[in-house]
Amino acid sequence: MNQIRVMRSFVAADALAELIQADYNLAGPVRCKLFSKMLRTQDNDHYKVTTGNGEKYVVRVYQFDTRLNRQESDYLYEVDWLNYLHQAGLPVSYPVRRADGGLLSRLNAPEGLRYYALFSLAPGRPMSIKNEEQLFVMGREMARIHLASNDYQGQFARQPMNLEFLVDKPIERIKQYWDEDRAQDLEILMISAEEAKEEILALIANEYYTPDSWGPIGGDFHSGSVFFTDDNQPTFFNFDLCGIGWRAYDIAVFLFNTNLIHNSSAELSEAFFAGYYSQRQLSDNEHAAIAPFITIRRIWQTGLFSMNDGLVGHTFIAPANN
Repeated sequence: MNQIRVMRSFVAADALAELIQADYNLAGPVRCKLFSKMLRTQDNDHYKVTTGNGEKYVVRVYQFDTRLNRQESDYLYEVDWLNYLHQAGLPVSYPVRRADGGLLSRLNAPEGLRYYALFSLAPGRPMSIKNEEQLFVMGREMARIHLASNDYQGQFARQPMNLEFLVDKPIERIKQYWDEDRAQDLEILMISAEEAKEEILALIANEYYTPDSWGPIGGDFHSGSVFFTDDNQPTFFNFDLCGIGWRAYDIAVFLFNTNLIHNSSAELSEAFFAGYYSQRQLSDNEHAAIAPFITIRRIWQTGLFSMNDGLVGHTFIAPANN
């Protein structure tokens, strides 16, 4: 009997623990436990790791797919950049080195080669978008990450978050799966995309262009990817969508992910911007780019969640009668 092709698998926790025990200098026995999660196939898999002396870590097993056309260098860029930020004193969940000194590991899954990395565990609880002090710290530390990254000299290639990646490719993907019943929606989406692109191109080409407006960014900052301790010390994690991009896009993504831009309390968004401005000033054109970048983020996310080789399916939650 021929082996059937597998599109998505979960690595057994005990088997992963054996790999980690062999690859890392950790006190044994090493135990793993898969974090509970909604089974969305575009997500990576995360396991809580506990060592024999009680130390705790997180291991991320990256998904095997072609949705973002990633190569090994893309994963190496992420862990190398996070290691750089950690060394620079930024509050990020950082990669733990293997026994051989590397930061990235491999495993053979039924669907093919998958990469994994071990990270420090972020202490605390998810930030509250109603806490002005935490919002100030969020903005401040995001700006510090941007500033520190100006000096990052990465040796690994990573897909840049340019307009082709953020707009053109998502639109092409959406076109494949929105049939004639959604023709009007597609037309509106394409008009919005073109208008947002034109705004961004005009802003980055004018005389007020800021040299460090482009550089390494987190790509997906939101309230669930930063934990705060009781004394409001943050730790940022989940940089799977990091890369080279516009700093204003990073800000727009956070505002979009938290819906902070539409919050009825202006003090909350002001607290975030006050924190950011305390470290890095936004130029007028960067600030003006935030609105079209929010539109672009919506388009990018729509493209990401579109069907692609059956990886997402028709719905995240099956109807009750199925």
